[in-house]
Amino acid sequence: MSGEISLTCPALAKMLLHAARYPQAAVSGVVLAPVRGGGGGGGGGTEGSTFSTMTLVDAVPLFHLQLSLAPMLEVALTQIEQRYKGEGLVIAGYYQANEHIRDNVPDFVALKVAEKIAENNNDACLIMVDNKRLCLSLQSAPIIVSQLSAEGKWKSKDKSSVHVEEGSLEVVSTLLQRRVQHDVSDFDNHLDDLSCDWSNPQINKLLTTLTAAATHE
Repeated sequence: MSGEISLTCPALAKMLLHAARYPQAAVSGVVLAPVRGGGGGGGGGTEGSTFSTMTLVDAVPLFHLQLSLAPMLEVALTQIEQRYKGEGLVIAGYYQANEHIRDNVPDFVALKVAEKIAENNNDACLIMVDNKRLCLSLQSAPIIVSQLSAEGKWKSKDKSSVHVEEGSLEVVSTLLQRRVQHDVSDFDNHLDDLSCDWSNPQINKLLTTLTAAATHE
């Protein structure tokens, strides 16, 4: 299990926007990280433990209708791997927001998908959105991050070992206040309408603009 997890603004924003778009439903997705040495393309592999920090640079929203459809999950993961391979990114974890506002415990689906990702990435993480802390003015990142322990159990990481890119909370709060969550597309949307791009380039562009503005303030 690697020492620390760092989340960039795009990774945090897309997870939270996805959860905010479908407050009445459970949602899921994956997070991406740069390829790390030694693992034969698994994003960590046998040498993952030699790195102290894993940086999650982006997130891809998957589902909000049925989280447990294995065939669709396989198709989605394959397409994501193919799209981001050229950018040097791999699937580094799974995120989920449960349907009920006070439920932030990973269910069977979350555990199984995260375990599947961990087969190819020793440092894979499982992120649960803490719905009751998701609001328009974020004071902290409403997420619970876990990684596999040496005993093979998913263990929540100490908050001090999970870092969020500076300014991200303000940027995501701005997006939520502007109701940008309604512009987020997940894989379910893509299946209904192929023009809906689950990589969300319009969100990426907006994030770049807001982040640059925040930097120059």
